[in-house]
Amino acid sequence: MRCLSIEPLSGAAGDMILASLLDLGADQQQIVDGLKSAGLRDFELQFTRKRCPHGIVCGYLEVLTSENTHDHEHSHDHEHSHDHEHSHDHEHSHDHEHSHDHEHSHADGPSCARPHSHRGLAEILSMLRGSKAPSRAIARAEKVFQRLADAEGAIHGVSPAEIHFHEVGAVDSIVDIFGTCLALECLQIEKIFCPMHKVGYGTVRCAHGVMPVPAPATAKLLEGFPVTRLPLQSELTTPTGAAILTALAEGQYCRGEQRILASGYGHGRKEFPELPNILRAILLEVASDSQETRWNRDRIAVLECEIDDQTGESLGFLQEKLLAGGALDVSFWPSQMKKNRPGTHLQILCALGHEGPLAEIILTQSSSIGVRVRESERLVLPRSACELMTQWGPVRAKKIIRPGNKIEVQAEFDSARELALRLDLPLRQILSQCDQWE
Repeated sequence: MRCLSIEPLSGAAGDMILASLLDLGADQQQIVDGLKSAGLRDFELQFTRKRCPHGIVCGYLEVLTSENTHDHEHSHDHEHSHDHEHSHDHEHSHDHEHSHDHEHSHADGPSCARPHSHRGLAEILSMLRGSKAPSRAIARAEKVFQRLADAEGAIHGVSPAEIHFHEVGAVDSIVDIFGTCLALECLQIEKIFCPMHKVGYGTVRCAHGVMPVPAPATAKLLEGFPVTRLPLQSELTTPTGAAILTALAEGQYCRGEQRILASGYGHGRKEFPELPNILRAILLEVASDSQETRWNRDRIAVLECEIDDQTGESLGFLQEKLLAGGALDVSFWPSQMKKNRPGTHLQILCALGHEGPLAEIILTQSSSIGVRVRESERLVLPRSACELMTQWGPVRAKKIIRPGNKIEVQAEFDSARELALRLDLPLRQILSQCDQWE
């Protein structure tokens, strides 16, 4: 299985991602043909390789259209508020500038005037679906644009369908997103990973005035993802870069035995003396599991603490409160604490973002005076809800797909218990008939 690890050394932008894939060997003509099949005509991909000031040969990409000049900069007051130019890339003419890219995905509501480049989400999706590109490339591009529209809608308080983008609808930005998805198809990439997202600090002037870095849309897109803030007064990750990586990446790291096939580098237009302004893409061949194990990966929070001087009944009450408060799982086990005191170790699994409320329950309902919190990755087998029909009535259950595509059905205990109590039947009799369905 061919996988891709995208490593933003100093941030990410759409053109940097596409440049890294072209540097990896993606066929430029295939990408151009796919873009033209979506109705894009007046554009040119100008891709070159040259050594950057830090000594690494990188790919440089410019998207030339009738809407920009050959130096890919525009002339309408788009500078950062700290008297420095964009840190990575090319600027545009809507009073907004960017550190990496040639876009800032600020959007207008439906009442704003819209030049031809201000396309709405529906128009962009229609272009993608009408293209002759591979279905997976279209699906990936749709996912990126939908995620970007969702973020913009949340920022501006409108539905995604009402969003009309300043630059995401422009030709060069469609090229960045759809071109990246076409390049992934050229390279036969099955899965994408991104270890860490990088952001800078300061402010940026855009269509809506002076905004903090990261820009509101970028910050929204990066919610729930691991982020490192670099000491660079510049917008390092643009909305388009964030949308591509958060929509397509399946985790931080590719697990299992793997072999590096190639690496590619995409460079932004801005130079930083502190570190190279590059994004690296590493092409990996990952060994497939012989049993065709399939699972989902996600990230969760783990809360832990030690508790003493509490009765079993009070711990049971604490467990009920935690589960009602959104915990995914609550576990207790004996522990030996300092001064040889016997105690209880509490471990809670929860979705990212729920740590605060659950920690408050622990510190309110238990004798613990501190909680340890960490982020963890977990592997989860595919599952779905179903019903088992017994001679006494239906019992709720879950269908699980085990490694090797073995299907297992497990009755929900509470549902079987309710049926047993209602009909005054032995619980084991109901569970026994449910087991026959496995």
